[in-house]
Amino acid sequence: MKIKKFKIILSLFLIIGIAAGGVLGYYDARLEAAVNNKNGSTLTDVKVDDNLTFNKNVINILLVGSDHGAIKGDHGRSDSIIIATVNFKTKELKLTSLMRDMYVEIPGHGHNKLNAAYAFGGVELLYQTIAKNFGIKIDKYCVVDFSTFEKVINKVGGVEISLEEKEAKYLNTTNYISKKKYRNVKVGKQTLNGNQALGYARVRYVVSKKYGDGDFGRTGRQRAVLQAALNKVLQQSPTKIADIALDSLADVSTDMSAKYLKSLVLKVVQMGTTEIDQMRVPLEGTYKMGRAQSNMFVFFINFSANKAAMNYFLFDKGSEKDWAKEYGGISSVESDDDIPEHHHLTQQAVVHHIQHLVQEAAISRKVTAQQAAAIRLIVQGLQLREVQKNV
Repeated sequence: MKIKKFKIILSLFLIIGIAAGGVLGYYDARLEAAVNNKNGSTLTDVKVDDNLTFNKNVINILLVGSDHGAIKGDHGRSDSIIIATVNFKTKELKLTSLMRDMYVEIPGHGHNKLNAAYAFGGVELLYQTIAKNFGIKIDKYCVVDFSTFEKVINKVGGVEISLEEKEAKYLNTTNYISKKKYRNVKVGKQTLNGNQALGYARVRYVVSKKYGDGDFGRTGRQRAVLQAALNKVLQQSPTKIADIALDSLADVSTDMSAKYLKSLVLKVVQMGTTEIDQMRVPLEGTYKMGRAQSNMFVFFINFSANKAAMNYFLFDKGSEKDWAKEYGGISSVESDDDIPEHHHLTQQAVVHHIQHLVQEAAISRKVTAQQAAAIRLIVQGLQLREVQKNV
């Protein structure tokens, strides 16, 4: 497999931070106030295997785009999971996108989609899940609520996106554009505001001629929005970029201190790197699509092939090769039939899965808001009964 090279399309918030690096010295007080660790925890506090793959010259940052969920106290599901990598020795910047529908083992919760880990236990459990299934060390994290994307895009005057006919029709007839007054997009190139762009980036049930369908279509749209946002951000003055960065950080949860963040930004700027490498996991030829736990759509993957590819890509371990061919391709994919039944679902997993399905159905108008609220109340009642039973 060849690893494609792209122009800098770092996660929007890393891009803004890096671009603002030259003027951050004038904004120290605002930076200190803006950095926000809502959880109070760090990834170094998370209990993971001591034998994870790492490289002392490499920093990995887990970037999570979260919807914050529909249930009070719920972490929400992570629609976007990316590992941003800085290699100070080779002066490389890398992005690894993890497909949210991969079927993985979640510690203490059996098998489920990767993004369910965040719903069950926040960024800590998501890291434990990635560590358990792929054996890699991650150093820091950054969680961004989708509303933050909306604010940033509005601050730069919207983004230019070209919509296909099916995409425009879908956005105008569903709740993906959450504000009804903005459900007036058209076919072709146009400027989308934050609410419209966020809706576009989250669509997964429309087949795109350019990006494909399902999670492939969604991640393609997300990259398009990030690229368009980057283009608009870089048109701003340095002070405007710094203002956007600092305002955005107030809505971002991270375990990076202001001192650490500023040091990291300045080091990346000094590297002078103008390109990044990007990889998607699972690799082509190492997964198959199917149904797990009766009717849940997932990607069953060849873990050996993807682990080897990530070790090379993130840590320079081994050499580049056709990992799919080397490790048996789809013939070595672990399916639902290979997993012991008692490892499938905990009760908590069932509850969270129902909550997520209700949320998806409400967004796409398969149920009304009132029906969704009623189902959530029933689910919460079941949770309460279970708690009382165990007291």
